[in-house]
Amino acid sequence: MRQSPVSDDEGQRAREAAFRLLAVRARSARELQQRLRKKGFPPELIDNVIADLQAKGYQSDEDFTRLYAREKWNNSGWGPARVRQELRTKGIASELIDRVVGETYAEADLAEAVLSLAQKRWQSTEGLPIDTRRRRLTGFLQRRGYDWDIVNKVLEQVREGP
Repeated sequence: MRQSPVSDDEGQRAREAAFRLLAVRARSARELQQRLRKKGFPPELIDNVIADLQAKGYQSDEDFTRLYAREKWNNSGWGPARVRQELRTKGIASELIDRVVGETYAEADLAEAVLSLAQKRWQSTEGLPIDTRRRRLTGFLQRRGYDWDIVNKVLEQVREGP
């Protein structure tokens, strides 16, 4: 009888570590993989644990992506480009990112949604030259992940005032 290279005890410890990580917050498969690797578990065991979690519905990159995109849009005001970039770093497939981000932002009028955030930023730079204010607001909105069309539309509305 051949002995498995990974003991049942080590497998149980890896599962428990994965559950603890998922209890804190939802994570992508790559994030789980990286965290378990840092804890010293062998790659083969990590892959098995993640596959088991996915099969049982405890981890899903699709669910994670939906949750992440909604949370960043609703709570942080991030635009589509910033969400896409962050999801890529978390190991999410491009097709999944495009689909979920498209669904998340499809209904939203981005220029309208970002207007109050832009107005606050615009007011905080009062007293500065108009070119400086415009440049700072443009940079702020682009770092948040909004494309030039949205930024330009919001700039026009902010400069016109309420």
